[in-house]
Amino acid sequence: MLDESQHWSPEELEAYQLEKLGNLLKEVTVNVPFYRDLYTWHADEEISTLQGLENLPACDRKMTIEANDGLLNEKINLKKCKIGRTGGTTGPPLRLYRDQETRSFSLAAYYRFYDWMGIEAGMREVELWGSAEIRNLNSELRTRKSIQNLKLKTQNYINRFRSFNAFSFNDAYLEVVVKKLQRFQPALIRGYLSAILLLADYIKRNNIKGIKPIAVSCTSETLFQEYRKMIEEIFQAPLFNQYGCGECNSIAFECREHNGMHITMEHCILEADEKNNLIVTNLDNRSQPFIRYKNGDVGVIDYTPCACGYATPRLIEVQGRVNENIILKDGASVNGIFFANLFDEAGFINSNKMLRFQIVQEVAGEIEFKAEVKKEMDDTDLGKLKDALMPFFNKVDISQNQFLDPGPGGKFRYLISNLK
Repeated sequence: MLDESQHWSPEELEAYQLEKLGNLLKEVTVNVPFYRDLYTWHADEEISTLQGLENLPACDRKMTIEANDGLLNEKINLKKCKIGRTGGTTGPPLRLYRDQETRSFSLAAYYRFYDWMGIEAGMREVELWGSAEIRNLNSELRTRKSIQNLKLKTQNYINRFRSFNAFSFNDAYLEVVVKKLQRFQPALIRGYLSAILLLADYIKRNNIKGIKPIAVSCTSETLFQEYRKMIEEIFQAPLFNQYGCGECNSIAFECREHNGMHITMEHCILEADEKNNLIVTNLDNRSQPFIRYKNGDVGVIDYTPCACGYATPRLIEVQGRVNENIILKDGASVNGIFFANLFDEAGFINSNKMLRFQIVQEVAGEIEFKAEVKKEMDDTDLGKLKDALMPFFNKVDISQNQFLDPGPGGKFRYLISNLK
């Protein structure tokens, strides 16, 4: 279906969304306790346009965690659902139930994205991924899961697929990874942005040849344009971005024009409020519905036409998490793009001086700046770095680190604000 619907007009797409939304609302106001209570005063209202969705109250992570099982559909057999959890990088993890319908639409949208990247069925692909469970495997767990792991490894070889643990990306492990990539010759390399950056940096530093993917795809972390340029230069392949969250996978994907990520209108509704807080409605998950859900991300939606011809709006800028802003000494609040531009102008991005950075703030107007370096900066570079930051802060503590830990869930956070 999605091969056909990508060519629908805006009116056809909105009509399809409205039909799915109407059916979803009829069900949740009867069978889901959380929405039965939340929409008490709206149950008799019929939403005749998508704009009418704004009349319904939004919900957020705190509300859904407090709702607990009240968010689950009383009429659906949850044993048929797959259970997952959010990453827990910005608060308590949320247990997620995904039914067949939402899994099917998410997967279909993902494989349509493959077509946009020029990746055909059967082409070799590599995944740079990880989880806390993989990272902390002990000998007992390895023994217990050896049969399952052997089965999965066999399936991966048959399916022309390889996966590497992004949590293990030090130089010793990257040397092994690179040799395997040279032999395997993947058409697609995909995974965490931070893992792709570490791999690209290793390839550049060691002048590695022979890894020539058709495309590279990143997810889970804010993609700064400076990092896009670096990755594309090293792999000599286009980089495609994508966006989703645990509560609604496959929200938006980048097309060949690289002019933002097209929202998967057949699967979800994505809004942005006056402060650019993203609000997502999963149109397919009846088991654990998320309707007008503020997922904590901040982004900009562009409704102008894209040169590729697809009619869907585009998510042109994901600025990070709501609570991942840093307060300058004058009280201004800035996101990661501010720092990426600042360091690019100072010559630190896409250079041998610094790969990634992490900024931690405990006090407004003061920061701890962590630089990930393979070779320690000299006094000149440290001076340039401090000169770039000090006009905006009362105090800057700089540390140099060979590796910056991505933390829970594997998603690297460039900005960590601990301000109350």
